[in-house]
Amino acid sequence: MKLQIVSIAAAMLLTASVYADDWSQEQVFKIPGNEVPVSLFNGKDLDGWEGFTDKYFSVENGIIIGRNSQENAPKSSTYLLTKKSFKNFRLIFESRLVTSEMHSGIAFWGKPITKDEGPFTFQGHLVMYPSAYGYYDLFGRNSVFKDTLGVAQTVGKQHDWNRMEILATGHRIRHVVNGQLVADWSDPQPETCGPGPIGLQLHSNKVAQEVQWRGLILTENPTDQLVTAESRDAGLIVEGNPAESGLDAAELKKIDARMQHFVDSKQTSGAVTLVARRGRVVHLGAVGKADIAADRAMKTDTVFAIASMTKPITAASVMILQDEGKLKLDDPVSMYIPAFKDTKVTGGKTPSREITVRDCLMHTNGLVSDQRNVGTLENTADILAKSELAFEPGSKWQYGPGLSVAGRVVEVVSGKSFDEFLTERIFAPLEMNQTTFRPSQEQFDRLALLYQPTADKKDLERGNHWLYEVTPETSPNPSGGLYSVASDLVRFYQMVLNGGDLNGKRILSADAVKQMTSLQSGELSTGFTPGNGWGLGFCLVREPVGVTEMLSPGTFGHGGAFGTQGWIDPKQEMIFILLVARQNFGGGDSSELRADLQRVSVGAIRD
Repeated sequence: MKLQIVSIAAAMLLTASVYADDWSQEQVFKIPGNEVPVSLFNGKDLDGWEGFTDKYFSVENGIIIGRNSQENAPKSSTYLLTKKSFKNFRLIFESRLVTSEMHSGIAFWGKPITKDEGPFTFQGHLVMYPSAYGYYDLFGRNSVFKDTLGVAQTVGKQHDWNRMEILATGHRIRHVVNGQLVADWSDPQPETCGPGPIGLQLHSNKVAQEVQWRGLILTENPTDQLVTAESRDAGLIVEGNPAESGLDAAELKKIDARMQHFVDSKQTSGAVTLVARRGRVVHLGAVGKADIAADRAMKTDTVFAIASMTKPITAASVMILQDEGKLKLDDPVSMYIPAFKDTKVTGGKTPSREITVRDCLMHTNGLVSDQRNVGTLENTADILAKSELAFEPGSKWQYGPGLSVAGRVVEVVSGKSFDEFLTERIFAPLEMNQTTFRPSQEQFDRLALLYQPTADKKDLERGNHWLYEVTPETSPNPSGGLYSVASDLVRFYQMVLNGGDLNGKRILSADAVKQMTSLQSGELSTGFTPGNGWGLGFCLVREPVGVTEMLSPGTFGHGGAFGTQGWIDPKQEMIFILLVARQNFGGGDSSELRADLQRVSVGAIRD
């Protein structure tokens, strides 16, 4: 029998009695226009399905019911199966477990088999809910993905309707529960992911059980995007299997070899590299020395001065206050730092408009300095306010100390010191416990020392920079003062990639993240490599070329003065972190180290 096509127009004609309270039907309007929605269930009978319809499965009040009594319980899980097979699909539905505490699930990518209960057992993949969330492989590998972080348990409802979306493409499965992405997994054995029926599971058990389903809207060959996810935070798994993120592990192992090449050729003393994809850290490596004279090895927890990689974090602090309605991006800075009311352009001319908070976040403010604090952050901002602007605000882009001013605005608006605000609102909730403006002695003992080329370019020697001169009196520098480690930075970047939250902790609104990571600089010419634009605190790749040629348009990130780099490619769902401590080797944004890290990582993509 042909499945009923439910186009957007047709959906409006369906009777209210069939689709009463049907959340799934409402989602049809969100489905990309190139997809054709079909209804797997007509709301009246089980036409198009097969299974024990005389024993376990029925239709009541427009709902599919799977039910057994304690006396009449299946010895092995049994399934109500579609007569049609599917491979790449989007399925939107609701389900609830009425009685018992067991899980149920949706099965696919497999085939019916005969077992204890009869011909309607299933061998394939199972997406489990509303308890024991995860993926179960019915081929015999058993549980292949567990909700170890409890993300699904937090949003799932054990005995109420759960609104769900399953996006199954290639050998990747994504599961959304009540607007929350709870799991994202690629099967390391893609040969097991073939076309098959979709099955509604009634779990084997010895107790009375009832499971209900409604909606069941499906599209084939869907666009690669979730339509019901309000949050894409499935948690960050620190040690991920590259294959489960669609990557080739053997290729990723080449990253350390490439970094060792740069160590051997005296281009850096050492490096820490991290790659994450789809919420998993798939590579974390360290090569070379953090301290050559002491023969101290570079380690994955080595601390680095990240310099201007501080800037996106500063921008995030401003956006937090915008989310709370405590400031607006287009507010004149003088609303918070009165001295900026009298700031002049070069020659003593009054500017056509004042510097705004937005100007500070995107380097269109005209301020010029070495970005070093002079005493307190308050004093630093006042000195900048008395300096002359290099150009009219908003008229051009020029890298400078605008984020320092933004940091002082955060202090004024929040009533807290800048470092205190970052700790309370970003570092603590994200568990970035190694990120600070003032490293402890233990952290200094793990610090990567700064190196530069010798005069003959044949070796390395110690470098020096004021950012390494930290004393108890050093004030927090919003433009470049943070020290951090790779495992902390990835948590910040993953939060941004998720749209503002991580592990259930929302830091920024999705709208704030969109503003930070979308083009704000228009057609202004910006740095630091060809094809770039600027967001708010982030540099954007508009046109991939040269060192960015392997990245997607819309990739965003920031580098630091000592060669450190952190970039997020939302299309390829990847994070690249390069931590080094070197100077006088040219711009870090265009370095071969950055290019090779990105090239090898992207080259490892298999799905």
